[in-house]
Amino acid sequence: MSDDRSLQPVPRDLLVARVLALAPVVLAFPVGIAAVFSAGADRNATADSIAWVYSLGLFAAFSSAFWPLPGLRSWSFERRALSAAFLFMVISYATHLSWELGWLLLHDRMLDLKDTPWAYVWWAYIDGGDLRYATAPTELLTIECLSVVNGILGFTGVVLWVRSKGRDERAVLLFMATAVVHLYSTSYYFLSEAIPGFPNVDTTSFTDTYIKFGLANLPWLTMPWIVLWWGQRVLRRTGRPDH
Repeated sequence: MSDDRSLQPVPRDLLVARVLALAPVVLAFPVGIAAVFSAGADRNATADSIAWVYSLGLFAAFSSAFWPLPGLRSWSFERRALSAAFLFMVISYATHLSWELGWLLLHDRMLDLKDTPWAYVWWAYIDGGDLRYATAPTELLTIECLSVVNGILGFTGVVLWVRSKGRDERAVLLFMATAVVHLYSTSYYFLSEAIPGFPNVDTTSFTDTYIKFGLANLPWLTMPWIVLWWGQRVLRRTGRPDH
């Protein structure tokens, strides 16, 4: 059995697949801002397009480690799971400490910023996706505070993991802890809107309901299970963390 316990280069075909999946996600917001505020495009239609690009791009990127790529033929399922989980964690922690932290700092001004170009990074989601981000109810503030703390703890785990070349069990424990918080906070986020009958989501729109509110948030309800599965495999072994 090959030694997967240290960080190894990502095969070129996997790297290309992830760049192709994530590049549109990165470009979607600046292009959307330019379209709405410079070219006069409809803000709701643009927000819908961003939601599709974002949701499908993340799905492709997170699932890419399980594709039948030539560079992955020798990879075990566990190594594929770690690659997918690690990408999810890095993107998730970065989101917590950028989009969500920014919203926390500006939530009390969000209604006043509706027509401000740089605030469209939040309003592209608020428009039809979830009006709670415009009004900032207590339960949403709580969820987002948990997310920011999760981001801080998660990046601490990433630093430990990289410095130890994938051999520090403390990093694995932090990854698993953040996965549990993801499952709790995302479940609470979905249920707190679904149980009252989706009062803050435009349920007449397929994109707003199933893509913007649903699919865009679904990775935080599915990918943590991969993190937990991989983590328990590592901790059950007598050796050091696997990669």
